Amino acid sequence: MRDLRLELTTAALLAVAACKGQPARLLAGLADTVVVNNVSPVRMPMHVFDAAGHELPDTGIRFQWMSGAAVPVSDKGVLKCTQAGDATLRASLGALVTQVIVRCRPVRAVLGGGELSLLVGDSSRVLAFAPVDSGGRPVKLFTMGISYDSAIVTLEQWRIHARAPGHASVDVYIGDGWAHWWVGVYERAQSLEDMHPGDHRAVPVRLAGGEMLRLQLLPSPPTYSVKMLPDRDTLRVPRLAMLGANCNGGLTTSRRNYWCFALPGASVVAYHPKDDHPKEAWSGMIAVWRDDCPSRLTGGVPCPESTSTRQPVPRPRTP
Repeated sequence: MRDLRLELTTAALLAVAACKGQPARLLAGLADTVVVNNVSPVRMPMHVFDAAGHELPDTGIRFQWMSGAAVPVSDKGVLKCTQAGDATLRASLGALVTQVIVRCRPVRAVLGGGELSLLVGDSSRVLAFAPVDSGGRPVKLFTMGISYDSAIVTLEQWRIHARAPGHASVDVYIGDGWAHWWVGVYERAQSLEDMHPGDHRAVPVRLAGGEMLRLQLLPSPPTYSVKMLPDRDTLRVPRLAMLGANCNGGLTTSRRNYWCFALPGASVVAYHPKDDHPKEAWSGMIAVWRDDCPSRLTGGVPCPESTSTRQPVPRPRTP
């Protein structure tokens, strides 16, 4: 039975291969126009099709510069955009010949990115980023790739939408540069009791002058990230203090965020000083992330990568 299945599979593959004909068309980019934002050398993306539209291997294609900007290009299609400009190349495969317009728009850097904290179900502001050339001037013609952990966040109309608790990177690639956002997503909770490694919780707090709220933490390892998220309806947020914990930088009071090793009996305290706008109510969210990788503290075995699905990032082929 196994031999019969193998024979049938082999026959099917041979039949599919036999259906593909001879090269009949060469295609590059969109309507034979390719935008290149890379500063480093890249290989021209070409596709070969037969008369029925089946894609064939792109081996054997030869390239030659014809006119326009002086773009160095090898006969195998490896080119380097040293400056902005448009060039026309000749691509050939046997008797097939086509012209390709290359629009060089080198990008030296992508401005933008940062750290974001969201609650499950919320969305960020519209992401702001700007590709620039070597002189810092904006590059207006570009292609891009996007990468993010789709189990934790999605990207909708250029806003990051928080799907599930966790941390995720959102990266926008243009040429050889990229903008990076580090996004923490927290679920709303009323306490920090029984937090497990990897938990992300946000506890609401609203304090009048002189009031405080204390939340107990389980002992480390792993470590904790603690921060105060502002409330949309207030200009001031409660202050944070860590008790019974060793925190990065040594300070344990009056900071907006902490990275700490919790000792037995440790707690996080939100407070509103009685002599600082005592008639106002300060509100916010105490956001706590219990790390899911104990070795991050000790420098041991690296933590495993997320197993959730990541969006593919189109990258140019390099020689």
